[in-house]
Amino acid sequence: MLERTRRFPFSFSHRLALFQRAEDGAILVFGLFAFVIMLMVGGVAVDLMRYEAHRVHMQGTADRAVLAAAMLRDNPANPRPEDVVQSYFDAEGLGDHVRGRIDVQESASQGRTVTVTPEGRMNTFFMRWSGVDTLNMATPAAASEGLATVDIEIVMVLDVSGSMMDFNRMENLRTASIDFVEDLLGNSHNGNVAITFVPYSTEVIMPAGTLGYFNNLADPHSGSMHNAFCIDFSTWDSVTDTINTPMFRRNCDLNSNTEYLITDMPIRPYVNDVNTAVNYINSLGPNWGTSIDLGLRAGAMFFDPTMRPIIDHLIYNGDVDSIFANRPHDWDRPATARAVVLMTDGENCCFHPGHPATRKPDLETQDADTVSVCNALKAQNVQIYGVAFEAPAGGAALMEACASSPNHFFNSSGEELIAAFQSIATHVQTYSLRLTR
Repeated sequence: MLERTRRFPFSFSHRLALFQRAEDGAILVFGLFAFVIMLMVGGVAVDLMRYEAHRVHMQGTADRAVLAAAMLRDNPANPRPEDVVQSYFDAEGLGDHVRGRIDVQESASQGRTVTVTPEGRMNTFFMRWSGVDTLNMATPAAASEGLATVDIEIVMVLDVSGSMMDFNRMENLRTASIDFVEDLLGNSHNGNVAITFVPYSTEVIMPAGTLGYFNNLADPHSGSMHNAFCIDFSTWDSVTDTINTPMFRRNCDLNSNTEYLITDMPIRPYVNDVNTAVNYINSLGPNWGTSIDLGLRAGAMFFDPTMRPIIDHLIYNGDVDSIFANRPHDWDRPATARAVVLMTDGENCCFHPGHPATRKPDLETQDADTVSVCNALKAQNVQIYGVAFEAPAGGAALMEACASSPNHFFNSSGEELIAAFQSIATHVQTYSLRLTR
């Protein structure tokens, strides 16, 4: 009897070839790669937010420190300016960032100049996976105390679009704004600080009785004068000769899904009283869409001296303090500091054709017009602080493009907005003491 030979159905080489061609588990491998990539991308955002928070903290400390050290005040203890600066950083746990980087210059004719060049390094959590172990930051600041009084004119261009009702954004904006005005107006007794509030959504409304002062104001494109008291502009690359600039009325859309109506939030110019400012801030609420270009262009008007007839009208009506007669100042007036606080929680938005909120053909046009206004303001030496508050990438990029420098840009979320506004308030004060960068 012959013994049957035992044979395998496939040779080793055949089985190896089958293994090489098998695709079982391929999706799992791809999923693992995709998960790692998503984790890295999300991690980069986390590291950048940590970096921004630390930078704002260090910049605010630097600005406050040089402001305190440069001011010529009677102090019985007569501390050294260097010690004042160092104490500010020590109190914030940042002492090592500035040690040995403080310079003080004294001049009998020009007063005291204090310069700091703090530097820091932040270890990354996620970016190290791509080879970036640390992020370096530098937040230089310098202040010189002059002998003349500086007039400070500030325009706060605040987003009050519908999305501000989400995630306590409106509450955080009110708290941050109130802190800001208390900081700047609390010590103002001679009218040298004035704040103009420009709330914007898809619409902006001038104070009552002021539209008749514009010499080049056209009727609405619709041809109807019904509710035609909202304003818009035909040119965006100039902020001078405002009283004659091409403008047109718009038919305000008064429908609202909230208790806040756009008619209740007109521009409030030249406020120098804390209580008045706080009451106005508390009256603001979310309404409609987002037109950053419109809000900024409207705010820019209140730096232009051709607006004096409108300010005089508001003084006559008791809406503006008489101390602000003959304001705004001439563009080239010395000892005048001008600043815009431009804040948004979104980005420019256009609606479908025929929608009452449609102003421009597309977002790109609105963004370009916004940047044009920013550039025109910068050409007049207006400091621009761009604040992105939980804004999408497009809105944050626009705020950064408008800001006067990287240290004028703030990307904040939640209660970080309060710290950002505090830093801006301090920065404005140091700038009024001839802040140099």
